[in-house]
Amino acid sequence: MQAVYGVFFLVAALACLGSIARARTVDDRDTRHGLIGLLLTSGLWALTYLGIIYSPTTTLKEAWYTVGLVVGFGTVFAWLYFCSAYTDRTYHETRSTQLAGLGLYASVVGIKLTNPLHERYFTARIVQEPFTHLAIQHGTVHWLATGLAYVLAAVGLFMLFEAFANAGYDTRSLGGLTALTALPIALDLVAFESTALIDIIYAPLGVAAFAVGVLFVARDRFLAVQLTGNIPEPVVFLDEDDRIREYNDAAARLFPTLSGTRGQSVTAALPMDQDLSGQEIVAVEGEETRYFLVNASPLTSVQSNICRMLVFVDVTRLERQRQELERHNEQLEDFSAGIRHELLNSLQVVGGQVSAAGTALEAGNVGQARETLSTVSRRAREMETVVDGLSTLARHGQTVDELEPIRLDDVVADARDAARPDGVAVDVPPATTIEADRTRLHELFVSIFQFLSHNGGTDARVAIRPDGFVVETDWVPPEELADDELFEYSGGLTDTKTGLTLPKVRTLVRVQGWEVALERMDEGSRIVVSGARVHEDARPSS
Repeated sequence: MQAVYGVFFLVAALACLGSIARARTVDDRDTRHGLIGLLLTSGLWALTYLGIIYSPTTTLKEAWYTVGLVVGFGTVFAWLYFCSAYTDRTYHETRSTQLAGLGLYASVVGIKLTNPLHERYFTARIVQEPFTHLAIQHGTVHWLATGLAYVLAAVGLFMLFEAFANAGYDTRSLGGLTALTALPIALDLVAFESTALIDIIYAPLGVAAFAVGVLFVARDRFLAVQLTGNIPEPVVFLDEDDRIREYNDAAARLFPTLSGTRGQSVTAALPMDQDLSGQEIVAVEGEETRYFLVNASPLTSVQSNICRMLVFVDVTRLERQRQELERHNEQLEDFSAGIRHELLNSLQVVGGQVSAAGTALEAGNVGQARETLSTVSRRAREMETVVDGLSTLARHGQTVDELEPIRLDDVVADARDAARPDGVAVDVPPATTIEADRTRLHELFVSIFQFLSHNGGTDARVAIRPDGFVVETDWVPPEELADDELFEYSGGLTDTKTGLTLPKVRTLVRVQGWEVALERMDEGSRIVVSGARVHEDARPSS
């Protein structure tokens, strides 16, 4: 039995003193000093137990026990210093707190050192069971001092558990390790109530377990909680090979794919580029797309296996504003191209025709002059059409902030009546609700029907798809034009009646957060609008 006690306290002493080298790698100075002080005092305290157990005389055993009382009470203040520094509090730096702690420590130590005079702290005698050891009979002062020590230790535990609770990490393992520091209280109670254990204080065993667990088992999380515990944004820690070492709860909620990815490459688990040297914006899909600025920065703890951390800052509003600005710039360029291609071309034609009419009149050819001026008049009306189209885009070209449920069949029917597409049969879809802006959706269908009417289309069948709708028609796009060109101003269809129509369709689609594409078929084509929210069989009032 004596050897068992000796081994336990020797292991505790070696664990505490041996962990000091590891504790020196903790980057934060105050946390490092507090942890080293805790390990040093606890290790020395455990060594005094070896003196108590193996000293040959009662006097030496009592001397070792008294030294242990002095050093052991010091562990409480080292513990509080560590807890205050680790949780980013300033108690350990406050001069008044330091003086109060020093005064309390000196007072209690004074009572312990003068115990031979008053014997109110403890009395001791040698007993033979379960082995020859110093049996301690603790006095009233001992229990008061022990109660005070436990209260102070509990204050430190509260600071740690509060930090763990607010950290946003899975800290159950850290909480369990911290709870080990309080486990020896149970051993103290067993020793006091029975003879199964000798009546000594077992606290060094708990501190040794905490030190080994925190510094060698859960060091990454231990450092992560301190370094980023107050950061509400998602945080992912990486090792030197860009493998995932740790992440907080916010990151786990943002990226469910992080579960079970510790040790895996970050680019395999997250929508990240291979180059993590600076900053990038990633899109996270969900009910709505959100955008995050990923800041990859090195940790200050040079000795840590965690070399970098990724902090995800929500920049959804700014990114949407940037995209909107980019879309507006592109739209302005389109306007410029449309005006240059359509209006200037028409003005040149008008100028030429007016000159020709003047020449015809001078020659006395009134009929030719009248025909030429008729062409001028027609061109002027077409220019008016172009201006109306650009005016429509100017009014409705702003991105819509909020969409509302709209009956698609009602909008299609109204657009058909407004466009009056000659020779185009429009098939209205069944009752379906789509989240859209009613005015822009109406203008969109008007533009499609007018385009088909001017380009030889004879039917327009509007059908629903899970994320939008499609307009099927027998209109065959020109083979010499690419599909994208048809949606560009001055990109392909140069006739003033139709040259702006499909570009206007694309703009009205994009301002509602959708996309549009043209699909060619054997005997026609399909205008496909995607990215919308569609609710089939819903029948709200129009």
